[in-house]
Amino acid sequence: MNKEMNKLNDQELEKVAGGTLTQDEALARALEHAQLKKDQIDFVKKVEMDYEHGRKIYEIEFCQGGFEHEFDIDAENGNILKYKKDWD
Repeated sequence: MNKEMNKLNDQELEKVAGGTLTQDEALARALEHAQLKKDQIDFVKKVEMDYEHGRKIYEIEFCQGGFEHEFDIDAENGNILKYKKDWD
């Protein structure tokens, strides 16, 4: 059997895993926490799903007004696991 056929892409993996936030939902949660709207940020640097300590998380970074905002968000329930705001 072709090994490529056994690989799942990210969207298929999310469907199999179930209950996972989308990238847009995770970004919206980060913006809500930072008390910003999408049109107020300068640009999004990163929105990626990763695994940390056996848990799916979104790593999110965006810049706004000279500040860089960094988040780790639990991909299952939307809880903010880490937040950091620094001068960019």
